[in-house]
Amino acid sequence: PPQAASVALGRAWRISPVGVAGMLAVGGLSMIISGFAPIHATAKGYSQADVALLLSAMPVGTLILQIPLGWISDRTDRRYVLIGAALLALVASLLAIAFDGGALAVLLVVYLIWDGASESIYSLSSAHAADRAGKDDLLALSSSMLFAWSLAGFVVPGIVTGLSAVYGTGTFIYVGIVIASAFCLFVSWRVLAARPVPATATGSFAPMCAQAPLPVELAFAPDEQPRPGN
Repeated sequence: PPQAASVALGRAWRISPVGVAGMLAVGGLSMIISGFAPIHATAKGYSQADVALLLSAMPVGTLILQIPLGWISDRTDRRYVLIGAALLALVASLLAIAFDGGALAVLLVVYLIWDGASESIYSLSSAHAADRAGKDDLLALSSSMLFAWSLAGFVVPGIVTGLSAVYGTGTFIYVGIVIASAFCLFVSWRVLAARPVPATATGSFAPMCAQAPLPVELAFAPDEQPRPGN
């Protein structure tokens, strides 16, 4: 393992502009969708049970969309899949305006797709950036990407909060349209401006526990491994 890792956004940008831009985009999108959707739904007159159902349905979109999008991205240029995810998020946000205040069943589907497509940008951007990084860059790149996501997740909701005081609780939808459109255009430009990285050998997909033992193995020498229960 590397001795240390620091946040270096400039270095991360040089390795993968699309990856960093994707983290900035998803940081803003994910936070405003999950944070402002219940506020807006309540303002539109939906009941507490309706809002709870809406929030419960949104993460399902991530489960439904992330696996097929990831499967496709392993077999083609990931940037194409990122463009597709951004377009899907854009279409869903436009539908959120068209059906705003309408039947709850329709909104459930719209927000499920919107949240799922937006959240999928996170894993796709991470994978794309890792494809372009050397072995010694991976930890610093991961730290920088996470910082970019956190930065956008802090700044964008603050901006939306200020705008909502003036333009109403539905402002987050329009901000989401701007973010998805800008990211889609940026990735499209990068596709035209930069050649894809040659594909490398990959293994089969294997679901893993979020608390995999690898960090423990890295933290201790072989003769210092903690015993079960410690």
